[in-house]
Amino acid sequence: MPTEKRGITFINGQLSAMPGLQPDLGHLLHQGDRIGLFDPKSMWPFQYRHGAAVTEEMKQAMAEEKDHGLHHTYNKK
Repeated sequence: MPTEKRGITFINGQLSAMPGLQPDLGHLLHQGDRIGLFDPKSMWPFQYRHGAAVTEEMKQAMAEEKDHGLHHTYNKK
């Protein structure tokens, strides 16, 4: 699946990607892992982003972002 075709993504209940921030491309998947893919037009309510379980890759990527990955709108790069 082309990465721009997916929006919010969860791996085993942990946020692993969202539009404009997809650090999970190298995440090693294992037998039995659960993946949740959402359409890029589906937005996750902003207030739920604080305190959500995230993968280590996502935690690091959010820390490196100027706005910590918490923005209200997403633009194509």
